[in-house]
Amino acid sequence: MFMSNIKERLKAGECVYGVFINSCSTIACEVAGLAGYDFVMIDSEHGPSDAIDNRELILAAEYRGCAPIVRVSNSSRDLILRTLDVGAHGVMVPQVNDRDTAHQVAQAAHYFPEGIRGVANARAADYGFESPLPHYFELANKRNLTIVQCENIAALPNLDEIGKQEGIDVIFVGPYDLSTTMGKPGKVAYESIHEITDAVAAVCKKNGKAAGIFVKDAAEAHFYRDKGFQFIIVGTDIGMYAAACRNTMAKLKEG
Repeated sequence: MFMSNIKERLKAGECVYGVFINSCSTIACEVAGLAGYDFVMIDSEHGPSDAIDNRELILAAEYRGCAPIVRVSNSSRDLILRTLDVGAHGVMVPQVNDRDTAHQVAQAAHYFPEGIRGVANARAADYGFESPLPHYFELANKRNLTIVQCENIAALPNLDEIGKQEGIDVIFVGPYDLSTTMGKPGKVAYESIHEITDAVAAVCKKNGKAAGIFVKDAAEAHFYRDKGFQFIIVGTDIGMYAAACRNTMAKLKEG
């Protein structure tokens, strides 16, 4: 097993940085690793990838020393199972707005005795070469991250219960969906969503979790780092490519 140390670093109080992979590109995963990102967040909610695609994306990230985590499209047990079985180092689950959903996610993402994840000699278990099974269970539970998204105002009154849930490592703020549910679509600056971001940071600190957030650039990442956020996704692969293309073309047209 490729044993990334993201969970250990978060527990030690470090800040880790990643990028969304929306392009379904193995090359983008490799480039992120070579650039020094701590992890890639393969986006199977808004991106086109499925379990077969994700297996290749995970391999590419691991090859370059970068932890591959997958955002799934919903909290279903079978989807979390298939995603982890192809080797993801964790899952991020959208729209987790209450304790019951957080509990279901945590149970689905962990092997016995911490959860009810189903057992198979899939890629995650090195096709049976990682044995005995109890040893593999221990390694997987130790390594894999379980991340729940706070991206709906409905989660606010339940944040403390979500934060208390065993098996949840990160509560992650999704600013764009969150701002929409707050009646402020597209207004994702701190001033517009600070009620939620501050509450997430406080709940995570109280319960020993890491607070996470999506930001647009390094300056915003540093801003939230200084507010106690540790798990920070900075942009998307497609967004960075688009920005580079726009900037290059603007300079070309100047001449």
